Amino acid sequence: MSARIHPTALIDEDVVIGDDTVVWDNVHIRHSTSVGKGCIIGEKTHIAYGVRIGDLVKINAMVYICTAVTIEDGVMISAGTIFTNDRFPRAASPDLRQAYTSAPDEHTLPTVVRSGATIGAGCVIGCDLEIGRFAMIGMGSVVTKSVPAFHLAIGNPARSVGVVCRCGTPVYRHGRGGPVPPQAQLEAACSSCGRRYLISGAFVRELIPAHAAAV
Repeated sequence: MSARIHPTALIDEDVVIGDDTVVWDNVHIRHSTSVGKGCIIGEKTHIAYGVRIGDLVKINAMVYICTAVTIEDGVMISAGTIFTNDRFPRAASPDLRQAYTSAPDEHTLPTVVRSGATIGAGCVIGCDLEIGRFAMIGMGSVVTKSVPAFHLAIGNPARSVGVVCRCGTPVYRHGRGGPVPPQAQLEAACSSCGRRYLISGAFVRELIPAHAAAV
C-alpha cells in the first residue's frame, strides 16, 4: 500500500514517504527528507529538509523537526515538541549588514532519537545530543544533554529520575542520592510485563527472561 497524504499537506520534491504512512492536514515536509513505513505525521507538523525518520514513528500535531535530526524506528513524539539545531543562533552578521541563510553550516549540530524512545508533549529538544533507546522524556521538559537508554528524564533542564521498561512502565526510581552508583548493580523487574533490567550508573541492560533463555 502507498502512503495516505491529506490534500492540504505540502510535500516538497525529493521527499521519500514509506508505505502505510499517514500524513495529516497542513503538514509541511521539506525536500530531501525521508519518512519510513507505517508512520503517522500529525496535523500542522513541520519537518525540515534532510531529516531522517524511521519506520513506525508516531509524530503528533504541531511538532517542529529541524534539519540535522534523525529519528529511528518506533519513536513517539508528542504534540507541540520543538527540536533545535543551533546553540547560539543569530539572524544576521554581527554588523547587521548580511542576513544568515537557513542552510546548514559549522554551527548546525545533530540530534538523534534512538529506537523506541518517547518524547512527551510540549518538550524542547536541544542539539548535539542523543536520546537513547526506549528512553522517555516527560511532558514540558527541556532536554539540554543526552539521555541514556531506558532512562526517564523530566524537568528544565531535564534530568534522569529513574528507569522505564520497553513497555513504558517505570521499573526504578532514583533515591535521594541520585542514580545507582556505577560501581553497584541493581536488578529491577517491570510490574506490567515482567521484563527484567540490570542497572549500574547510567547504564541499563536488558536481562533475558528465564523462559526465553531455556528456548
